[in-house]
Amino acid sequence: MGQWRLDLGLMVLYQLTLFFSAQMLFVIFLEYMPSTYCDANNHCHKLRSKCLTDYDPNQQSLCPLNAPPTDQCVLEKKKIDFISAQYEYQQDCTSLRSFSASSATFLGTLIGNIVLGYLSDRLGRKPVYIASVIIGVPSIIFGAAINHIVPYYIFRFCIGFSIAGTLTVGWTYGSEMVSPRMRFRLRTFSNWANARMMQVGVAYLAGEWRLTSYICAAISFLILPIMAILPESPVYLEQKRKYERAAVARKRIAVLTGDPYEERTYADEKPLKKITLKIMFQSPTLRKNFAVLCLMWFYVGTVSFITDLNGSDMSSNLYVGQFFSGLILSMAGIFIGTAEPYLPWLGRRTVFLVAQSIAIVTYILILIALYTDQKQTTWYTISYMCAYAFQSICLDSCYLCLAELIPTDLRSTVGAIANNLFKVGTILASLSKPLKYAYEPGLFWINLILSSIGITVGQDEIQDKNGDIDEKEELTNQKEIELDKFGKLDAHFLNYFICIRSVVQCQLSIKRCSRIPN
Repeated sequence: MGQWRLDLGLMVLYQLTLFFSAQMLFVIFLEYMPSTYCDANNHCHKLRSKCLTDYDPNQQSLCPLNAPPTDQCVLEKKKIDFISAQYEYQQDCTSLRSFSASSATFLGTLIGNIVLGYLSDRLGRKPVYIASVIIGVPSIIFGAAINHIVPYYIFRFCIGFSIAGTLTVGWTYGSEMVSPRMRFRLRTFSNWANARMMQVGVAYLAGEWRLTSYICAAISFLILPIMAILPESPVYLEQKRKYERAAVARKRIAVLTGDPYEERTYADEKPLKKITLKIMFQSPTLRKNFAVLCLMWFYVGTVSFITDLNGSDMSSNLYVGQFFSGLILSMAGIFIGTAEPYLPWLGRRTVFLVAQSIAIVTYILILIALYTDQKQTTWYTISYMCAYAFQSICLDSCYLCLAELIPTDLRSTVGAIANNLFKVGTILASLSKPLKYAYEPGLFWINLILSSIGITVGQDEIQDKNGDIDEKEELTNQKEIELDKFGKLDAHFLNYFICIRSVVQCQLSIKRCSRIPN
């Protein structure tokens, strides 16, 4: 009866978790630099990198010579939408040019994904969840408070490490705790796009990176009092056969919801079946499914973050592009999530193919704009926002295909491998920053090539199953494993074996016939 209170609290918790995890995208603001700048003599120029001193002094000024500081042209070229860490530290003028704060953050996320994912399975969801926030929130504060580039990079790494914990455990904990009828709404309405828009709003109000960091840390801290009220996931405890603790957790949930507690018996519970990766690789179908998933997660991670990390100048105003990118993604996600139960044809394959096709078209439009010097025009900005939004929708297809292509017993292991490949893709994307200033169209040629490969593979391999891989298909995979082992026998030996078996069967038939009385 009071289950709605718990479900609403879990939706708020998950949205706060995503807001904290959106520190992955805050690097866009941390590394923001204006495209033009004016020196002390009001000589206005276009920057060739994110270093203020990287310009050609012999090039003609973008504004009239000897223009006063109040000149409209000078004011426009000097305008800075957001005072970033890059603007203050100017690390692009040092040897750190190829290793940005985003690289440090994504490297921490990769390592944290390996470490914290393992710990969450051993120690529990709640301890790792809380520990991740306890590490991450102070790191946001100290990274902004200590005015030095080295601690800044160290704390960005720690933030990335803790984000891995909140992303890995946050969805798992929420989906295990929320009622089944609300599980769909948990991911549809508490989503990544909303977290992005929240962060853009905070950055807009603060106007500079240190104050924005403090506000983000304060909002993210609200996760801890909510987690203090909630128990450990009883689903996790029951899977680990810790039934006494699971009963305590369910009693706590009953108190929170106001519903009567019902005792459970666990006498008939059986241990979970264990299937190793070795067994999976013996099945041709599962081998192919695994390869498809690895390709999808890697290329989607690379392409989506190349688009996102290099999109601070998609519009003349930093906040407009960032906010509306999140808004388009949020609206598209809510529409797909709401319409899918009522439209049978709107399956995983259809969503993936349509979203990726639109993204490919937008990459072509972006390339046309860059080659024709139409950057920051209205149609360029709209194309860029759609490129980000529809490429991000492909990531949801990756999550759903994981459940549809891989059996239950292997899902967590394969999911961890795929997630790590996604993180590798984000790290590679963070290293693409120098290419933006050297040859910006190259970024979108990479996106176009990888996306074309991805949609070609997805068109052939992704199917609209609208559910987990079923028991019949798992049995088929087991048969394929046996057939695959048998298939390794020498072909001549196999034919010889069949001939011998046929001769024996014929002899037995003759013998039986001879016993029939006349």
